[in-house]
Amino acid sequence: MVSERRKTFVAREDLLRAISEIAKENGKSLYETVNEIFESAILFKKNGVKMGAALEDCGKMKAARETGYILCLENLWSEINEVAYGASPADAASAWRNAGVWFGKKHAAGQPAGYFESMRKELEFSLWNVSEFSMKWDEQCGKAEISVLAPRFSRSKSELFACFFEGMLSAIGLKVNHRESGSGFIRVVGKREDAQNRGDAIEKS
Repeated sequence: MVSERRKTFVAREDLLRAISEIAKENGKSLYETVNEIFESAILFKKNGVKMGAALEDCGKMKAARETGYILCLENLWSEINEVAYGASPADAASAWRNAGVWFGKKHAAGQPAGYFESMRKELEFSLWNVSEFSMKWDEQCGKAEISVLAPRFSRSKSELFACFFEGMLSAIGLKVNHRESGSGFIRVVGKREDAQNRGDAIEKS
């Protein structure tokens, strides 16, 4: 067996204190905890994963679970929506529109000073198999524009997402004045016509 050799290293006092607390909470020694941290850092490196990015993704996944996201096979999820849309297009569209309203209201309530950017970031994280996603806010015109290119989206799937975006924009006080969708593409434009008169503003994306 390779003999275990110890070396002394220097760490900031606040970090060392925090690690000591973690060690106590887990019923481990400081030595064990520090070595576990080193082993994790080495494992991240070997797998080509940046620790900062991994931590950010874990935070997003945690937030997604708390929000109500679930893991589901893509083909199953798509098939369920196709069946629902085929059985009742109006009911399926209404369900997606209502989900968009809830999504918009959630962000407006949780991020009153930055909900447009908050929505954009969550959509970027949650929209998979999308080639291009753009969500822009024109403060001067009081207009929001959402564009999606997704070759794997069917016509009905694109239509349902368009309904979602329509509900989302309506929840933040925008009236949708243009909406188009088809196999693999979506474009929804909403405008707050009296935004400048009221002095309302949404931060630029």
